[in-house]
Amino acid sequence: MRSPPDKRAASRSPGGYNNGWGLPPAVGVYLLVDKEKITLFHLIADPDIGYALDQYLAWALVGIGGLVFFGGFCGCCGAIRENRCLLVTYFIFLFLIMGSELAVGILSVIFQNKTLTRLGELSTLLKEEYGIDGQITEAFDFTQTKFNCCGIFGPQDYEGSAWMTQDLGKGDAVAKTCCILSNGDHLDPKPLNSSWCQSDKPTESSQFRHEEGCLHKLEDFLRDITILFVAIGCGAAALEIFGMIFSICLCKEV
Repeated sequence: MRSPPDKRAASRSPGGYNNGWGLPPAVGVYLLVDKEKITLFHLIADPDIGYALDQYLAWALVGIGGLVFFGGFCGCCGAIRENRCLLVTYFIFLFLIMGSELAVGILSVIFQNKTLTRLGELSTLLKEEYGIDGQITEAFDFTQTKFNCCGIFGPQDYEGSAWMTQDLGKGDAVAKTCCILSNGDHLDPKPLNSSWCQSDKPTESSQFRHEEGCLHKLEDFLRDITILFVAIGCGAAALEIFGMIFSICLCKEV
């Protein structure tokens, strides 16, 4: 007659090691639904696929959440029922999760380098699409308001742009979001002094206009996202090693 399940084994259920597993999918969901991140991703989206490469990594983290759920279920059931097959399955899930999380961390560095090389092309995007494409226009306006900058390399990016040649700015030299605002709203910008902001005299415009380009600010944003992916991917993968060791030890005791 088979003995009842060992309560000590149940108390050592892998579920006790799952406290940090919800972090990767939570971060993935955050990056996919946060409005600010989505708006900034529009600027660095790959023109061929329509999405930023980092958004695919965010989806990958959400997918890892599914592996975590099934792996944790197998681990808990295997420990409670003292079933070696389920514990081995749990080990396999941990191995797949660890590999996936490491891949996310490594790919984030590769994707960062690819995206950084394209940031300089945003100046051309501004000249061709600002004021014409609503999504791109909002992304530039939000970037300029959030980071207190103007253009990609500076206010001169607006010279010769479609926005200026088609008089979409109604005589303005730069977008209103390039000005120092009184409200900080990129959708309804209210410059402190619109006439001086749009002045062609540097002594006047420099007091009420942001003169720094947004290039370095966007580079910092990309690096922060990469650090987040590396920390989540590699950090969570390190935790899986402890879970794998635990599953092996528990499997030997069964």
